[in-house]
Amino acid sequence: MFEPRDLEQVVALVTSTFDQLFSQDMYLALQAAWPEGQVIDVEEGRLAGVLLSMRRSATVGRVLVMAVREGYRGMGLGSLMLRALLQQCVREGIARVVLEVRVSNLRAQGFYRRFGFRNLEVLVSYYPDGEDGVLMALDLA
Repeated sequence: MFEPRDLEQVVALVTSTFDQLFSQDMYLALQAAWPEGQVIDVEEGRLAGVLLSMRRSATVGRVLVMAVREGYRGMGLGSLMLRALLQQCVREGIARVVLEVRVSNLRAQGFYRRFGFRNLEVLVSYYPDGEDGVLMALDLA
């Protein structure tokens, strides 16, 4: 679980992975609103992965960011973090999890499909650079 003391490492990992800067207040607000929905993986005392999410409603969760540090990719950390989140969602009665991914990020789309996520719609010009996104969903109930 992501704690405020992890903030600096979380910001650094997300920024380096997505080349996009989010405010520290956003990270802290997510952590305060749903601590159980924030998953981190620490390897050898260093943050190796982070999955940040939110509750859109009582029955819908949303994955906002998942990042795994280079050098730890392909080792199953993303799967471990996503499984942990999905188990938490089931415990809390969340029936659906949604997320957005870039149209060009076929690797991520394939990863989420292996967990049962399916494409719902294309989000035209969803990202700040104008790239389309894909809205994906997984029904848990």
